[in-house]
Amino acid sequence: MNLVAHHSCAWMEADARGLREELEGEFPREGAHLNDALCYCDMNTTPDGIPTNPVDRVNEIAGRYGPDSLIGTFIRRAEPEILASTARVLERVAATKSQPM
Repeated sequence: MNLVAHHSCAWMEADARGLREELEGEFPREGAHLNDALCYCDMNTTPDGIPTNPVDRVNEIAGRYGPDSLIGTFIRRAEPEILASTARVLERVAATKSQPM
């Protein structure tokens, strides 16, 4: 439950709503690797389950809610961290593949 509560930088949305303290008090954050993995999955799949990429996913979210909405503003603010998070997953996968078995 804690992991899902913080998916894809949701803490930034909670902050925009004035609820960050409540979010973090009720649902402590999990480890960075788990948060990155969930963000990667969320940002590489559309709401319909179709594969996508993080840039298109952020654009889809902003478009669905509107650029001036709270969600549209939050997702644009979160975009650099979302892109960094998904890049870290790809780096970890590449590092794992390059290690001898």
